[in-house]
Amino acid sequence: MARAAWWLLLGAYCLAVGAETLHPKLNNTGIDEATFNPPIPVWKLDPYSPRAGRIGAGLAAADVAYLSYPSQDPWYSAPDGWEAATPGSVLKVRHHAYNNTAGLAIPHARDTFQVLFRSTNSQKNATWAVTTVFLPANPRCTNSTLASNCTQPILSYQLPYDTSCLDASPSFGLQFGEPYGEIAAALARGWWVSVPDYEGPLASYGANIVAGYITLDSARAVVNVSGSTEYGMRHARVALWGYSNGASATETAAEFAAAYAPGLQLAGAAIGGLAPDVAAAGPQLSQTQVAGLLVQGLIGVTSQYPEQRAYLVSRLNPSGPYNGTEFFWASYMSGWQSLLYFCYVDIFAYFIGGQADLQDVRIVNMFLKEGTLGRFGLPNTKMFVYHALDDDMAPIKDTDALVERFCGDGANVLYHRNHWGGHNDELTNGRQRALDFLGDVLDGTNILSAPATGCQTVDVTFMQDPNTPIA
Repeated sequence: MARAAWWLLLGAYCLAVGAETLHPKLNNTGIDEATFNPPIPVWKLDPYSPRAGRIGAGLAAADVAYLSYPSQDPWYSAPDGWEAATPGSVLKVRHHAYNNTAGLAIPHARDTFQVLFRSTNSQKNATWAVTTVFLPANPRCTNSTLASNCTQPILSYQLPYDTSCLDASPSFGLQFGEPYGEIAAALARGWWVSVPDYEGPLASYGANIVAGYITLDSARAVVNVSGSTEYGMRHARVALWGYSNGASATETAAEFAAAYAPGLQLAGAAIGGLAPDVAAAGPQLSQTQVAGLLVQGLIGVTSQYPEQRAYLVSRLNPSGPYNGTEFFWASYMSGWQSLLYFCYVDIFAYFIGGQADLQDVRIVNMFLKEGTLGRFGLPNTKMFVYHALDDDMAPIKDTDALVERFCGDGANVLYHRNHWGGHNDELTNGRQRALDFLGDVLDGTNILSAPATGCQTVDVTFMQDPNTPIA
């Protein structure tokens, strides 16, 4: 079922059972980030949609060898001396990562490998991250064509996983399948697909700076591995794609690319449902269907800022019906679990001083630094930006302003403003156009006819039946 349909079901469910039923009040006596127990086992629900039970049942199957949760996986750690490596350096590779007797859960994939690589965090200090690479059943470049200067397309796909829970990272969840079918569609075109855990080892949901760095470094690392004797690719062409929070990682990477990764030649970036001003939009999420995103964002972004994390913890109620222990339960939940649990909840009620506590200059400046896009640099690659006029989570006026600023500075942008649907509708409505754009820049198909230079803004009215296969 398409994500938009799940979204309608989520709203109906929240209204039907009420926030009080979904959100049982506890009376804990204190805050302890390290030792409290999660309310629902992680992956009891599917990581990216509310289909109950499939993951738990899968983990118990005796004939399938699944990876351990990242927090319990010895491979998911950096080797000694990793800090001395340069950003984008390959630290280790896990070949045949999803090696199980049931086969790969994503169509058109013949194998996977994972790369652990050096990157940079929001404080510009060394960190590391992991990306999962899916190899297509019918790659553009085969053994017989490698000698003929074939260029293998590589798509870096930033999946919106919307959680501060490390164990809900794509590197773990994708072994059970994907939520939207976009990886399979890219694989069907013969592209390699790299899906980075762009929130990093701290699961820093909402921290765009570290997400941008990790996205670029994952691409550099995958290009390096593609040229190894294991895979033998002489040439690669890289493009980026992301929607919603994945768009934030993608767009930030595009801004950083020229200065941070000048040797990485990006063919293009597809960016949908972008939220360029999180500082303004974030507080509006309380008491909505997506209130859980505010909780996840506060936990995720402060993971990069110890002073702000200490302040956040100090302002949470130590006991009572809305307390700090319950607040930090979100760091044990997948994105969908937190949406269900905090649906329509007043998030400010968790704080001693209410909303005023989140207006502290330390919190405000942190979100201005991390969540205000357009301030890191001018993207040096062709971009396709798509957005719904009635986006109820990321107001289109902010994207309008960002595109106008970029175009005034000489960027190359095709911008589609869709008159049909809202935020979650555009995920479905925009994906075929995004794939067509990516085909243009990776394969030279020229289907979408993006401008060679400069900018073009087009108002469209486009609805995609969620049951229509994407190609």
